[in-house]
Amino acid sequence: MKKTLLGTALLFALAQALPMDAQKQVRLTFNRAGGTAVSNVTVNVTDESGNAIDGVTATLQSIKQGTGTDANATATDVALKSGGQLDTHLEILCASYNNDLNSSFAEFTFKISGLSNFSLNHSDLQISALNRSGGFQYDPKSRKCDVRVWGDEDKNTPIASIDGIVTDKNASNETKDNTIDWEIKASTTTPATTEQILVVRLAKSSDNKGCFFGLKQITLYNGYRFATTTTSNIANVATFSASSPVTFSSDATAYIAINSDNKQVTLSPLNGALAAGKGAIVSKATTGDIYAYVSTEATDSRNNQLVGSGDATKDLTDGNYYIFNKQGEEAVFSPLKESASTTLAANKAVLKTATPSGQALTLDFGSVTGINTVTTAMPATNATFDLSGRKVSGKLPAGLYIKNGKKLLIK
Repeated sequence: MKKTLLGTALLFALAQALPMDAQKQVRLTFNRAGGTAVSNVTVNVTDESGNAIDGVTATLQSIKQGTGTDANATATDVALKSGGQLDTHLEILCASYNNDLNSSFAEFTFKISGLSNFSLNHSDLQISALNRSGGFQYDPKSRKCDVRVWGDEDKNTPIASIDGIVTDKNASNETKDNTIDWEIKASTTTPATTEQILVVRLAKSSDNKGCFFGLKQITLYNGYRFATTTTSNIANVATFSASSPVTFSSDATAYIAINSDNKQVTLSPLNGALAAGKGAIVSKATTGDIYAYVSTEATDSRNNQLVGSGDATKDLTDGNYYIFNKQGEEAVFSPLKESASTTLAANKAVLKTATPSGQALTLDFGSVTGINTVTTAMPATNATFDLSGRKVSGKLPAGLYIKNGKKLLIK
């Protein structure tokens, strides 16, 4: 008989990630076949499969030029640049501005209408370096670009920032497309509004005289949002898995299980993205939800004993599974009964071992520093636990126990 685990003690296994919008991405591409004016630009909106998103549209509101690094630096309206390769690559937006000025920038403002349950934290921009005649830069000089993205017209809500070299290679000629992808994750997550403003600023450094930067594509990655629970040994924690590789918001730390024995599970910080179908224990220092984002980053290739349900439920019928849950106030891995046929909720993870131990497994973080441990003292309850985290009472046999957070030795 199949059972679905219930109760707060098994919250880690069952608390499904809150569903975001059906699409995992919102992708903006451009067509300026109508001319160089802002009103001539068509902005196409598609999902991760290249399909139009019902009810979601986008428009280019303005193109401006300015100088300086301040978010509120004075900027004036300009048209789009044309000529050279830009007359062939109509998908690239390049502002026609005075690029002889030091720290000059081009600023594009878009409005995306109809978004729902979407989060702004993780984006990808395709950027090109062009010369004065509209051809792609092809000399060996470094073309340095500073990219900033805001989520409001007044530029009070930064959602992305990156700087670096767009191109520094000597291509054969100016027809060679030098567009690069920059994947950016912000330190905070901003829920999108139904009339979302997106401001993208491309600024050149002072040694880039004569260089223009073009914007070819913007991809916004939607996230998974999931709740956490605090325990006595690790704060604001949950398990997570997805059917695609993911990374986590910068305020969270993810761990995988690299080893286990009949007493404990050895955890190690995630290195790169979490592989599709694999699981992680995720924690943050402050209360609140955690976000995960579909990622193209290389995945952690180490053996991970945490298996996940991905984006669907998973029947746990063919292995030695341990559920991440609470015993008392401590987070442990508890074994499933051999006779139990259990359904794991979507986007959650469990531990799978080669052999069962029959007892709860404690968490071992090894020499890891910076773990989000709980610092608030737990109230005294006079409850006693064995070293496996099980609550015990009555006359106890000789051994070592934990009572009110302190070791208790019974001889």
